[in-house]
Formats: sequence, C-alpha cells, structure tokens
Amino acid sequence: MKAQSGFSLLEVLIAIAIMLFGIAGYVRLQSHYIKLDHTLNLRQQALSLAARKLDDLQSFSLLQPSEGEISYQNISSDTGGRIAAGEVLLKLWQSQSQTTPFDLHWRVKNMYFVDTDNDDIADSWLPDDDVNLPATLPVIAPKKALQIIVSWQDQFGESLNVTLNSELTPVPFVRSAQVQNTGLGSILPLRVMHQPPTDNLSPLHTLNLTQAVQGIAPAIEVLGDNNMVEIEQTTLELVVPEYQEKYKEAQLVVSCDCRLAENGLGKTPSVTRIEGEALVTQLGQDIVKERGIVADDQHTRCEQCCNDHHDTSGMVDTQNYYRLEDGLKHRHYARLGENSFQEALLIGDEYQEVCRFKRIDGFYHIVPDWELLAITEFDARHLNLENNRNAYTDFIRQRLKAYIQNSTVTVGLDGRNLNLSLGRFQLAAYALYVERLYSEDKAYLNELIADGDERWLALTPFYDINVTLLANWHSSDNQIVNILQQAIQTVENVEQDYYASYQRGLIETLISGRTRVYASMNGSNSGLVGQFPLSPFEALYVVEGSGIEIDVQP
Repeated sequence: MKAQSGFSLLEVLIAIAIMLFGIAGYVRLQSHYIKLDHTLNLRQQALSLAARKLDDLQSFSLLQPSEGEISYQNISSDTGGRIAAGEVLLKLWQSQSQTTPFDLHWRVKNMYFVDTDNDDIADSWLPDDDVNLPATLPVIAPKKALQIIVSWQDQFGESLNVTLNSELTPVPFVRSAQVQNTGLGSILPLRVMHQPPTDNLSPLHTLNLTQAVQGIAPAIEVLGDNNMVEIEQTTLELVVPEYQEKYKEAQLVVSCDCRLAENGLGKTPSVTRIEGEALVTQLGQDIVKERGIVADDQHTRCEQCCNDHHDTSGMVDTQNYYRLEDGLKHRHYARLGENSFQEALLIGDEYQEVCRFKRIDGFYHIVPDWELLAITEFDARHLNLENNRNAYTDFIRQRLKAYIQNSTVTVGLDGRNLNLSLGRFQLAAYALYVERLYSEDKAYLNELIADGDERWLALTPFYDINVTLLANWHSSDNQIVNILQQAIQTVENVEQDYYASYQRGLIETLISGRTRVYASMNGSNSGLVGQFPLSPFEALYVVEGSGIEIDVQP
C-alpha cells in the first residue's frame, strides 16, 4: 500500500493556532516594550527637568534679594531661580514636533541647627515650622531642605511623578565654584581667597604682618518709620601673595517702637572679651528685669530688642550693661519733638529703642551699644588714592590708641579740603566705632601699647563704617555750598553705584567763596539708623566731624 505524504488538516490547524498564539504574544510583548520605552522617556525627561531646576536654584549669586538677581533669600516653595513653577512643555525626542506637559513644583524648608537638650550646644537640625525652635533665629537660614517634584500623565492617563531631594547652603555660586577641584579627602581648611569690594568704599586696615580687616558699605532697609542697617566686616589672613577670608562678621542695627511691660525674664548683652590672644563673645544670660513689648508691624528683631534692651543696677556693677547715661542704667523715652522727650514709666507707655545684633554661630544675639569715636568727611574719591588710604588708616590707628589710653586726641587728618568749580560733587563720611570693652580688657590693651606690642590693634574690636547715607550733613554757609540730605531709603545692592541710591552728602556749589561742610551722628546705636536721639542724654552727645573746607572758584 502506498504511504501518504504531507500534513493532515488537524495538524495544520494546530500549527496555525500555535502561530497565532505566538504572534499575539509577540504583539502584546511589543506593545509592552513600546509602553515601557515611552514611560522611561517620560521619566528621563522628568528627571532631567528636576536636575535643571536644582542647578537653577543653586546658581544664586547673592544672599539678600536684589532686583534682576537670583538670591538665596528668595528661594522658597515654588519661588526662586529663573525656571518658573507650573506647567513645562518638553519634547520627548528632538525630531518630533509634539510636546508633552510636565508639572514642576518644589518645596523648601529653612533649617536651623539648634540646641534641643538645653546644654548650650547645638545638636539638631530643625525645620522652620518646628515648635522647638528658639524665638530668635538667624535672618539667613544656615540651610534649606529642598524637594523638587515633577509630575505627568502617560499615554494611558496614568499619573506619575519623580522626586529629587537636595539641600542648599548660603554659599553663592561664584564662591562655591572655587571648590570644584578641591580634593574631598584633604584635611586642610578650604581657602577662600579675598575678593576686594568693587565699590572703592572700604579701606583695608592692616592689623599686623599677617592680618587685616575690611568691611563693605552698609545695606539699608527702610521699615515704615523705622530703619534697619546691615553691616559686614571680614577678617583676612595673608597667604602670599594675597589675602584669604578668615572670618566674616555680620551685624544688624534695628530701630523699634516699644511699650513697657511687666517685669520678667530678659537677656543681658552678649559681650566681647579678650581671652588669650583672641576676641571671643561671652553670651548673655536670662535674668529678671524690666521688659518691653514690640508695637505692631516692626522688624522681626524688634521683639527681642524691646524685651531685652533694659539694664539693672547689678548689670551696671558687673559691666554687663547695654548703655549708660550719666554713669547710670539708661532710661526709655518717647520722643515728642526736637529735644522734647517723655519718659516711659508705666506699663503700656510707648518708647523708641535701637538695638545692635551680632551673628554668633549662625544666630543673632543682642549686644551692647557701640561707641562712636570719630566721623571723618571726604570727597567720595579721596580713598581711591593709595597715599590717602594709608593716611586714613594711620589716623584710625591713632584714634584707637588714644581711646585705649584715655588720652586727648591730638592727631588730625590733613589733605581733605577741596577747591571746586560750580556744580555737584559727592562727599563721603566714615564713622569709627568700637565695642565697649571691659575695664580689665582695656587695661590689658593699654599695657600692650606701653610695651610696644603691636598685638593691641588686632585685639581691639573696631569698625570703620561708611555712613554717607546715614549721617546728618550741613554747610556753614548754604549760600555758597548747599548740601542735599534726602530721606533715608532702602539700599540693598551695595556694589551698584552706592552713592546714586539717593542724594545725601551731595553738595551743590553755588557762588564763589569758602565754607565748611560737616557730617554728624548720635553717639550710640541710634546714629547708625538715622534716628533722632533716644533720650535727653543722647541729645547732648552728638559726634561731629572736623569738616571739609570748600573753596569755590567758578
């Protein structure tokens, strides 16, 4: 019998069924891969967008807000940088014209390193909404916790998102770029090379062969009827051939409106002391004393200012006072008019106060009032010349030495008088302030001076501050030279044409003749915020410069 060849119908049907199942599986698998590929592309785009936003936020160049600039202070939830929050349209592939919407948002929490177990040593990072934070916090948060969230919907309508967590610290990009090539395993401290201020407003004061100090013109913030002034000074250490930053000190001087309150806990001032061969700050302590409460709509520091800036007889005896008047603890007054004051004596009575804060270990602490030693007037370009800078820094040195030795000031500063034609010319004023020293510390500095020991200058806490836009100006003859004194205004971006912020210390020479122009300020903290004297005592102790003689020859 002849054998049959080929496949039966059943075998063919079975083979076709197997093939159909395989093809269907392949199609499903291919569809899965396509979906997965699309999802991965969306995820990659989302991660890329989150990374770009992180770079955007890290690229701030300033700490304080300034129009047109990215600043650390402006970074908060959905705020900061140049990439806006909300919908962002992106292409999955460069070749396609269709865009896919992504939703970009970020959350920011200011973080503070604080003492949580009451042993006076900071031990934990806490967010800005934590109930355990102290009442007084730094104006600039030491760290910002950052969470960037990018969400989207895939082609099937499923909601997806990616999250990128990071942290920001108040180190501007222009400075952080210096550490890009730094070895992370190095045990040497990071060198931050000094970048001299570009404003030509801040002379460098050499303390010894290896150290110097230099400040910048103060930033000014107008707060309704009150003002706040921020002052920075950098201690520099010589690393041949240039300086590196060793320590940057930030201070705030704030004017406040207060009312007397019931007695309670308030801090004594944090006082500068000499320990060994260094200046240190002895933190204040809580004691029961007179207190005040802050009026509405005041600077955030005013709560502490009104509460703490009160002295007792015991504080005077131990030299832990804020300010003396006629050798006694200072009193508080409401100013009724020029040289007219009403003392605050009863609970609820209003008064004005001006407090100085120093940033210590990241936190602002209230410190004693400054002592104003001298005001010096110049043409605004005077210190551009090296010879003039050297003469001025030597003058400052001599004034400090006279203060420590309790001697009469005999040294003056020549070469400041001006011969001018008709027109407008900008003047400048500098104020020399010192921290109030304990009597034993001042005696120690006096011994160093007597022994010819040059360490005395580095151990003298002084501040040379440009007060052109804060001092009170007047001309002895307004017919010859008139001087403009526009109301104090906010000046945040110090480096951009400081004197053009508003017209103060700007003279107009009108006719031929000679006159003198003077700058003056109250002798305590109140002068730095352009405040009127706080008491009848302050009204009697206004410090005035020796003036500039101006010879106008049209």
